[in-house]
Amino acid sequence: MNPVRLALFAVMLLMVFCGPVLAQRSGPEFRRPLACEPLEPRTRLEAIESRYERVITKGFSHFATMTVRGIELRLDAIEMKDSTDSTRAIGLVIALWELGEKPRENRSFIDYQEIDRLLKGMESVARVNETITKLAGFEARYRTLGDLEINVFRQTRSGTAASLSSGICDRVTALLTLDDLEKLRGHIIEAKARLDEIK
Repeated sequence: MNPVRLALFAVMLLMVFCGPVLAQRSGPEFRRPLACEPLEPRTRLEAIESRYERVITKGFSHFATMTVRGIELRLDAIEMKDSTDSTRAIGLVIALWELGEKPRENRSFIDYQEIDRLLKGMESVARVNETITKLAGFEARYRTLGDLEINVFRQTRSGTAASLSSGICDRVTALLTLDDLEKLRGHIIEAKARLDEIK
């Protein structure tokens, strides 16, 4: 076989077998996977937070820090403004930090208009017990637009417990007692009262 043809044949074989492998190499990832990022902001606070080439100002008041079973929970009342067009939003931010060697953090924004629904949802799920079903276990869940999720469920041996989660993909979850959940609800009521003053 002609040496030129042999070299072309070898190059073609390399392209056929190595091309798909080279095409599958991913570039650097600067953002979370697309599935973890909502296509559009779900809250007014997120909408302002996600803007580019704007001056965004934030004011906040800290209302609570709770540490439960290796998770630190922080609750703040927040006000955001876009100085370009005077857009303003107020509400809450609840952040969960997973303590340990590789700490993770997630946070959820709750617009002011959603706070009353959140408080009613928390009250409703906290009242759920074994009378809602004739089956062995039960669970009640409430989720905000900003992916804060509250669950109340039957534990196998310890009765009823609760959990609080934040995030879409890389979720951080705190396991709570019903008393912890009620304390958090009380702090949210305090934070809303402060927001009522600046509304």
